[in-house]
Amino acid sequence: MSKPRYHIEALARGLEILALFTSEKPSFSLTEIVATTRFNKSTTFRMVSTLELLGYLERDPQTRYYRPGLKVLQLGFTALNSLELAQIAQPHLKSLSDATGETTNMAIRDGADIIYVARNITQRIISVNLYRGSRLPVHCTSMGKSLLIDLSQKELFDLLGEGPYQKMAPNTITRLEDLMSELEKIRQQGYALNDEELVIGLRSVAAPIRGYGGKIVAAINISVPGPRISRQELEANLAPKVVDTAWKISSALGASP
Repeated sequence: MSKPRYHIEALARGLEILALFTSEKPSFSLTEIVATTRFNKSTTFRMVSTLELLGYLERDPQTRYYRPGLKVLQLGFTALNSLELAQIAQPHLKSLSDATGETTNMAIRDGADIIYVARNITQRIISVNLYRGSRLPVHCTSMGKSLLIDLSQKELFDLLGEGPYQKMAPNTITRLEDLMSELEKIRQQGYALNDEELVIGLRSVAAPIRGYGGKIVAAINISVPGPRISRQELEANLAPKVVDTAWKISSALGASP
């Protein structure tokens, strides 16, 4: 059968490679990709390298196995509702909102930004307008900081540089040294705070979500108008609930204790 007039062979092959990855088989070596697709090895290597360069694939530096990158999640924000991660998290976010009366969110990281992929909005007004697909800087958000805690100093430097970073509000962290100190605190206490670092009048508390194998895949938070709750109350009353909910979602994704 002849191929359609506008068939682009390289694009079709690249998409065929991406289609290999499933929940049952989430990672492949180059040899496995060649064997499964039956593409020429040098052609496959160039395609896989291009997909990695563009962020659609990630390669584990130790095992050299490839897995889908976060760019796959960006192929269309209209598909966000169908993401398995968002579907699993949504009932937990609703339960957290019901228990606290506050807006709850989930985000993933894409480079130096976070992307909102799920929300449960209460009627209480917060001081920033957000929606699924919204992007915010990673350095001045509680979910962003939660998503950074597993990165090494070199990885943080490669991602953000030494600084100064954009100052969004009075308490924004603007230097790598200060951010590293903050991330160490988050690792020890298990949650991240945003105390008017993004905008004046907004506080939030977040915790990371880990998937199978322990890798951080997302983060959740509670956003609260600052005048209604102090930092101390946020830590004492809401942080434990956020951490508990984050663990429930992580457990549902197959993370081990």
